[in-house]
Amino acid sequence: MEKMEWNDDKAKAIVQKHKKRFSWKLSFNVIRVLLGIVLVYAVYMISVSIIYDATNVGKRNEFYQKLAVDWTYPGYTSSISVDSTNEINPLLTQKIEFPLIKIIGKEEFAITKVSLNKPLIDSYSTTTVNEYFPYSSHKEFTFSLPYNPVTNVKLNETETPDVWNQLEHVHEGNVAQLAFSINDYSSPEELLDLVSSYQVDVLWMPVYMGELKNFTEGGWSGSENDITLAKPWGLAGFKHVDEDFNITYSTTNLNTETVKESQEIMLKNMERMLKEDKNLAETLLGTDYLQQRYDYLQKEGFQVYGAVVTGPVKQLLKLKEVGGVHNAKLGEIKPWNWIEQ
Repeated sequence: MEKMEWNDDKAKAIVQKHKKRFSWKLSFNVIRVLLGIVLVYAVYMISVSIIYDATNVGKRNEFYQKLAVDWTYPGYTSSISVDSTNEINPLLTQKIEFPLIKIIGKEEFAITKVSLNKPLIDSYSTTTVNEYFPYSSHKEFTFSLPYNPVTNVKLNETETPDVWNQLEHVHEGNVAQLAFSINDYSSPEELLDLVSSYQVDVLWMPVYMGELKNFTEGGWSGSENDITLAKPWGLAGFKHVDEDFNITYSTTNLNTETVKESQEIMLKNMERMLKEDKNLAETLLGTDYLQQRYDYLQKEGFQVYGAVVTGPVKQLLKLKEVGGVHNAKLGEIKPWNWIEQ
């Protein structure tokens, strides 16, 4: 038998041969593990998405957020268009995004997008808007209460001659939004009758829900003779949804044909929120008193004390002569688009 000679070159060759085998085997195992992880992740995400869609959790939360916009953003409304995002990530945080709309005249303008990030814990949910969103403290529509909720003393009317003067100098070929208060509580139907002689659309009405009397939330500004709630709630056009939170029909205006249904659907939606997920609803609405607000409306009915309207600027100017109208606030102005539909 021939004796095998051992030297450094042969040793290196053997080591290199086994090193390559080990390297290929290791690479194959790594690839197999990575493919396994990808497969598990894909199955996990598919399962999460199927459950997310099947349970309608995303649709429900999107609907809650849209109601929060409709009820607490005077002069704005939430879009019902398909231009929205509703998804869930691997950590089970939901991301919901939809356009924020402002109606000026007869046209809808997408101002920015509302974004809701909702993790598993409801209280950590956050609602944000684009940094260029013009809905800031100095541009909000505010409304003066007609009575002091604590003493029930009649409050003074707020004069705003600069608003009416500005409207006088705006060319008649424009439309705009205008907010105003009235000097007494009225039903939504009575307020509609108050402005029925003018070519304006009513978009939103601040509703008194027992603030400062039954609960204190968000604070107020003004003086002993003028009280303005920091965060008014209001009646808006309704969104009717089925049991799966699909919007079946909706309206953005309050008129004689829709105002009664708007009140009924608002109460129905508040009741639904209280039964389904009160904590989440209150988080998105920014309140700790949803039950108290609902109970007050059920007992006392809808008492409104102002409105956000839109229409031709010269029609808005005529509201100056309406008895009880005061504390006017002029919103955004746009070129003429007042085409009766």
